[in-house]
Amino acid sequence: MFITAHTSAALWISTRITDPILAFILGIVSHFIFDMIPHGDESLADHVEGKRAKFLYEMRVAFIDTILAVVLIYFFVSHGPVVNPYVLYPAVLGTWLPDIAWIAIEHFKLTKFYWYIVYHGKLHNFFDWQYSIVYGVPFQIIVTLSVLKMSF
Repeated sequence: MFITAHTSAALWISTRITDPILAFILGIVSHFIFDMIPHGDESLADHVEGKRAKFLYEMRVAFIDTILAVVLIYFFVSHGPVVNPYVLYPAVLGTWLPDIAWIAIEHFKLTKFYWYIVYHGKLHNFFDWQYSIVYGVPFQIIVTLSVLKMSF
């Protein structure tokens, strides 16, 4: 799932939890739960040839996604309910960390941690059902807005 959707979960967590450590842990847990839901971006870079080119394409998409997530956080902090930043930021970090770990392991070829990539991949295919990005992007927008609405 895109970072923006995961960020909406962090925003929701930050409105319900007051303990920063629990917010961080729940952020990680929510990331894996969201990734278990088929979300249509599993074949995002299938049209790109070559492993390095695919990775660079995915990183460009991730960069844009991260910018959107930061804008979402800014909007939430400036217009949403009052939240403790000491809870919000650990929750956000928790929701982002699993994908940051995947990127770091893949990019730096940390072979001792490839078990994590396998684990993360199994969660992405938990229901063994995939659909096109054409449906995945609107689905993730709906998820993001729905979770965000629950946060207000």
